[in-house]
Amino acid sequence: PISQNASARPNVIVILADDLGYADISAYGIKRISTPNIDRIGDEGVKFTDAYAAAPVCAPSRAALQTGRYPGRYGFEYNNGPPARDVAENLGLDRGEITIAQGLKALGYRTALVGKWHLGSNDDFYPTNRGYDEFVGFLTGATAYIDINLPHVRYADPPGVSLSAKRPRGEHSQIVEGPDRKIVHNENEYLTEFFARRAVEYIERSAKDEAPYFLYLAFNAPHDPLVVTQKYYDRFPHIESEENRIYAAMISALDDAVGAVLDAVDRTGEADNTLIYFMSDNGCAAYIGDICACEPLRGGKLSHYEGGVRVPFMLRWPAKIPAGQVNRAVVSLMDVFPTSLIAAGGKLPEDRVYDGIDLMPIVTGEQPASTDRQLMWRRLPLVSIRSGDWKLWKSLDGAYTLLFNLREDPNETTNLAEREPARVRELEAAIEQWAKDLKDPSWPSRPPRTYTVCGTPFTLPI
Repeated sequence: PISQNASARPNVIVILADDLGYADISAYGIKRISTPNIDRIGDEGVKFTDAYAAAPVCAPSRAALQTGRYPGRYGFEYNNGPPARDVAENLGLDRGEITIAQGLKALGYRTALVGKWHLGSNDDFYPTNRGYDEFVGFLTGATAYIDINLPHVRYADPPGVSLSAKRPRGEHSQIVEGPDRKIVHNENEYLTEFFARRAVEYIERSAKDEAPYFLYLAFNAPHDPLVVTQKYYDRFPHIESEENRIYAAMISALDDAVGAVLDAVDRTGEADNTLIYFMSDNGCAAYIGDICACEPLRGGKLSHYEGGVRVPFMLRWPAKIPAGQVNRAVVSLMDVFPTSLIAAGGKLPEDRVYDGIDLMPIVTGEQPASTDRQLMWRRLPLVSIRSGDWKLWKSLDGAYTLLFNLREDPNETTNLAEREPARVRELEAAIEQWAKDLKDPSWPSRPPRTYTVCGTPFTLPI
């Protein structure tokens, strides 16, 4: 149902970073890289300290964000790449799933996606066939940021990168626009700046319309390749490692881009009634050189340590959310769908289970912030669960069982599995019950990646 009070419905902007770690911004008091614009969203609204992606890898996490449901409910257990497989085997977000764009469009919203999609490249999955009125961006997991032969470009190819900086955009990784997939040749413009510019244009254009708007702004920064322009590189002369300096500069560029979006919303005069989210799709890509931190959270992308699944998450809506909150509730990227739909005056469809919840009662103080919520992850053979202060991560092939008390040991340094067998059994039973509602994976993992996760070697599915 469409809300009767159209003027009260907020604009909705979802800003998603790509492989941005919990320690990669300054909002949580970590001083590696200064990000004043990103921090501003939390300062002017709420910062969640215990927010989780639904997967420690890009595409399943994005699927959960789009649908408000665990990706395992519709078989999206692993990444759907590489691009050639994606196209040849017609992989992507199940057509039966309702996206956040479809939900808001049905309520009269204008809808747009600027940036990375990664939920299928063929027509069945193309953004303008999944609820987005407008789309400019790329369809796969990664692409080139800029022509690296330009004189003001810096790049690095440390061990572990999935996409070399020297590789130009391929057949499936072009920047395309609109339903006819017009190729955008913007190789002379840094991609983070391009996406910010197109987002600002959309915001300024949409603010003139009576209808509210939805913008899904999915940056690919700071996902590899490690490429940045001199402007941002020059901000970090104190960082000796070339790859770390470029990585920090890429995040600084992302922060500037977020600032441009916030400024655009302010200029339109609609900031008070615009709901803005900022989050990352998973943890830092810890298999690349030494770009990631092992403090305060251990591990990174692909792993089920906190550093792989706990992500930055901030929310701003001045008309509704008191500023300056730090909220310790256990929340999920799956909560974006129900929170946005209900804020827009809609109701969740009743023909399916939703795993996300409406966050507004938590951030307005109507409900207490609860840490008791259970969240679970499965990427066979790996499963994990957070239940209250406890976290269980195990490999079903018997390779390991890890149990941590996150309140006492947030860095997950002490495995309590042998000391707490009853707790292990209780959490295993919860995972088994949850898994009864999941589908088998719709396609296999790519070849697993083995890397040393903060000192411990793991082999992890993709």
